[in-house]
Amino acid sequence: MRSDLAEVAEQQKDNLCGPFWAARFLREAGFEEWEGRPVDEELLAQRAGSLLPDAPAEECVPRGAASKADYRVDLPVVPADRAGTAAGALAGAIEAVAGGTLRCVPLRGPWIAERVEHLVERGGGLGARLLANLRTGLLWGSRPPIQSLLAELTGRSAPAPAADWDCGHFCELGLLVRGPGGLLVVVRDSYPSLGWNGTHLQPPRVVADALLRGDEREGGVLAVVAADGAAAVEALGRALGLEIAVWDNGTRR
Repeated sequence: MRSDLAEVAEQQKDNLCGPFWAARFLREAGFEEWEGRPVDEELLAQRAGSLLPDAPAEECVPRGAASKADYRVDLPVVPADRAGTAAGALAGAIEAVAGGTLRCVPLRGPWIAERVEHLVERGGGLGARLLANLRTGLLWGSRPPIQSLLAELTGRSAPAPAADWDCGHFCELGLLVRGPGGLLVVVRDSYPSLGWNGTHLQPPRVVADALLRGDEREGGVLAVVAADGAAAVEALGRALGLEIAVWDNGTRR
């Protein structure tokens, strides 16, 4: 499946980050229509049973982003602590729209920096797109000072830039940037106002902490891959000490 880091410019609709990425992955794999409907975030949200929060619009987007709530379909509204898209339901929606030609390998477990690093590097080599479900409040801010980035790449310490916002969120783990003493993960986001046109850089240990969440919910990664590559991705996950299982991100369908 194609992944062009320069093309993230479209903003997701409020609270549909998982369906946004699911639709994008499917379109980039050649699936433009399903049962007479265009493959877009609202189709995937309906198919996955996404739930909208009963919260003010300004609380649903990061600072610097305008609310985008022009939904064309009706989606259930529930208390904010139940809202979102369940990871297992999202995986099922992707596989259904792809007619079984794509598989979603769910990865959960004790996330640490080395597991994130090897998953991004080796998973990409297996043709997998990595959709991370994490807590944004534990990430670095998306526009860190250059001194922080250089310090990370050269193995020196630097203050962690404060996060832009704090919520459960789906985003793509793209690739690694290596320096002489450290590395950074390229994260693709669904808000162009974050980072550089929706792309920002995060240390692997920070991504690991964000996947662990620390808010009594779980995070994890859906590795979306061609069906004939799923076994290799599962083997990679097990070799890294991860469990092939869906996590509970707190959304109740």
